[in-house]
Amino acid sequence: MLRQNLRYKILALLLAIAMWLYVSITQRNPLATQAFMVPVELRNVGHKTVASVDPPRVRVFLHGRADDLGGPWPTLPAFIDAARARPGRQMVEVSYVPPPNLRALRIQPRMVKLTIEPIIIKTMRVEANVVGTPPPGYVLGEPQISPPTVNVAGVRPAVSQVSHVVVNVDANLASPEAPQTNTLRPVDDAGEVVAGIKLSRAEARVIIPIKRTLSYATVPVVLRTDGEPAHGYQIRDAAVRPPTVTVAGEAERLRQVSSVRTMTVDLTGANADIRRVVRLVLPDGVTTVSDTQVQVVIHIERTPVAPAATQGPTPAP
Repeated sequence: MLRQNLRYKILALLLAIAMWLYVSITQRNPLATQAFMVPVELRNVGHKTVASVDPPRVRVFLHGRADDLGGPWPTLPAFIDAARARPGRQMVEVSYVPPPNLRALRIQPRMVKLTIEPIIIKTMRVEANVVGTPPPGYVLGEPQISPPTVNVAGVRPAVSQVSHVVVNVDANLASPEAPQTNTLRPVDDAGEVVAGIKLSRAEARVIIPIKRTLSYATVPVVLRTDGEPAHGYQIRDAAVRPPTVTVAGEAERLRQVSSVRTMTVDLTGANADIRRVVRLVLPDGVTTVSDTQVQVVIHIERTPVAPAATQGPTPAP
């Protein structure tokens, strides 16, 4: 009987100690409920679809010890499993896995709107958007773009807004030897970038041919000579074939050109006709449209001798 009473007394003492520890702990770390705003994560979304959720965040009420509630729980997302979701708009339930030692009392709102749209892919031509102006006296050729086309992917409303895929190029840097590589942009009719679009290429390479702007003029060819024919000879006539030449250059430069000279033809000691092909001497910044040489023909003849005066009879005084 004494042993049995002792056993009950020990058990009662242990229960009292346990109750004291429980009360002490709960007073220092009481139970509480706290609300957290967490993002809604989409899982198992098909690779050929785009999904969105409204609202994108929900409020989760967690219950547990005060110390446990102090963790970084707002970064732990709620989620929606979209594996069985249908294309279009639908109301779906939000799931949440609570952190260790905590219990999720409720989620607010529990049902959210899930929208699933198929991805549309369209091939579009890449266009060069030329900014700036070329150097004075030059014009730009047709830009050469690589790749010439890209795939535009997104939901149907976004893809339908894309009217152009453009790449900016600077006219001041135009050169066949210096290609420009810049970012591709899907834009609408107003030139604004369309959001929610993915391109198959991020950049494009552009070469812009550049050439000088030329004016044309037809001017006479002037023969240039030096020296004198041999004693007793003279120049009868000289001709240049062709007598005129068409030259090209910038308009301002051509306004200063009234004729084009030949290389100097030396006449020193000449006693016969001279037939020669000579080059033209062109001013700086001026070129010929055709040949840069002309044919020169110079006729040389003897100098006529004046007839001797005849002496008549002396008149009578």
